[in-house]
Amino acid sequence: MAIAMYADDSEFRAIQYGMPRSEDRRAIRQRLEDTARQFGILDSDLYQRARERFDSFDFDRIERKVDALKRKVTHLFDKDEIRPMWRIGQFQQAGFEQARWLMANPRTQRLYEKDMIHGWRDFLTHDYNGRIGDDNPDYQEVVNGLVQYTEEGNAFFVEYPLLYDEDMRTQLTFGQQTTIRDSMWANFETFLDEGLDDPSSPENSSL
Repeated sequence: MAIAMYADDSEFRAIQYGMPRSEDRRAIRQRLEDTARQFGILDSDLYQRARERFDSFDFDRIERKVDALKRKVTHLFDKDEIRPMWRIGQFQQAGFEQARWLMANPRTQRLYEKDMIHGWRDFLTHDYNGRIGDDNPDYQEVVNGLVQYTEEGNAFFVEYPLLYDEDMRTQLTFGQQTTIRDSMWANFETFLDEGLDDPSSPENSSL
């Protein structure tokens, strides 16, 4: 099976040779300045253009793109199904089924609707925009009948009778419900709390 990877020349070089470390970038910048001083061109347009060209090189963007490409390859053949998820690449490269249930998390949906996360918007249809928590049928499916706790620590559960078919079955099994809530939602929120990489961005955007 062929795998197509899309990146520009600088990104492919970074994948092949690695990204320069921050201390290496400082050393290159210092050597550029020392060489210009040695030849007496520190105040010249030539040096200024060279310095601007170096400073304009977006190392952070390339590093993010390289990380995204690596995560895409790592999780290329992951099954799109409800299952325990704990790596950020699993979330960023989630399929439709996984992304659907992750978006049912009220916190995730609020952040998406405030345009604070990507939210897999390139393929997820977001059928329940504006319907957060109890108003979202997918959220109802996840928490239906599960024990929940108030901020004061009091236990309660809610059932949604309209979710049941004529055989008293719902879309999700009990095992799928607990996997979504206690693994997929919980670990996704851990990455949100870190405030670094957007776990809902296939291109590894920052939060």
